[in-house]
Amino acid sequence: MKWIDPGRLRWRLLAGNLLVTAAGAITVAVGVSLAAPLAFEHAMDSQGAMAGMGTMMSSSVRAAFGDAVGSALVLGVGAATLVAIAVAAIISTRLARPITELTAASRQVAGGEYAQRVPVGSGELGDLAASFNDMAASLDATERRRHELIGDVAHELRTPIASLRGYIEGLDEGVFTPGLDAWRVLGDQASRLARLVDDLSDLWRAEARDMVLIPEDLDGPTLVEDAIERHRASAAARSIELVADAGEPVHLRADRARVAQVIDNLVGNAIRYTPERGRVRVRLAARGNIAQVSVTDTGPGLTQDQLAQVFERFYRVDSSRSRDVGGSGLGLAIAKALTEAMGGRIWATSPGTGLGATFSLELPVSSGPPTSGDLPDAH
Repeated sequence: MKWIDPGRLRWRLLAGNLLVTAAGAITVAVGVSLAAPLAFEHAMDSQGAMAGMGTMMSSSVRAAFGDAVGSALVLGVGAATLVAIAVAAIISTRLARPITELTAASRQVAGGEYAQRVPVGSGELGDLAASFNDMAASLDATERRRHELIGDVAHELRTPIASLRGYIEGLDEGVFTPGLDAWRVLGDQASRLARLVDDLSDLWRAEARDMVLIPEDLDGPTLVEDAIERHRASAAARSIELVADAGEPVHLRADRARVAQVIDNLVGNAIRYTPERGRVRVRLAARGNIAQVSVTDTGPGLTQDQLAQVFERFYRVDSSRSRDVGGSGLGLAIAKALTEAMGGRIWATSPGTGLGATFSLELPVSSGPPTSGDLPDAH
């Protein structure tokens, strides 16, 4: 690269500053050369200094004055030009430095170095640098989540695939005899793989906002009662009391199938972690223009660290137990992505270990009566 590149911002700024300086200097020189003799004669006439001087003397005075003015202009313009070049070089360098740093950093980010950051100053360039740092941080987090997701998916696929391979090889070599137990295990592992693929598809589409949502005005108590009915059998199988507290008339605005999917994930998760003869309560309430659904269990509770991670992909409070009952570790992540896609928010609270937990979601209330229609199957 040439040391002087006319196309670079630094030199373009320098050239622009020098052009402004040159235009000013030329204007001053022309103005002084035209106006100074007239002003001199006017001043001398007003003082009577030219009276009695001969023509030759007055011409000599005018010529001397013109020479003095010309010399002063040459010296002044020359000194001003040198100072202007120095100041313009400093200013253009300082102005171009943030852009140069941003250019170098953007090349590094484009090459995959997402940890690159630039200094943040003031003004518009400072805002640009702050926006660049935010973008780089977002790309860094996305890349980190991508690596984590690949590792998590590989880990989740490894167990069912190994189980399927082992049983197939055992059947092929005669170690296992084809029977109900073998087919049951193969079917369970195949179903687990299918659930994992479906959950990953739902999560990707929800986070990418690539999911078609059809907002409707829905009756809140009906949504809660339907969710209770769908989980009543699984709760009864473990002697868990499933209670609905949804007597208050609340209408909310959401996609019918997706909000049912979110509530199902929360209720199913609560049942999964609640011990036998425990209780799961689903409560519906209106808070101003917000409808809130809360699912409270009497399970093992959550620590502060667990609360901070519970909505992350593949996170399990008790990984071994969750796998035993078929959890993929994606249910709460899907619930969070769907809730945010519908314009709401979701969070978890817990008094502490052994004291249960509450998962709450908020959605906008509707401005009209609920629509009728059967609730599609949530998955």
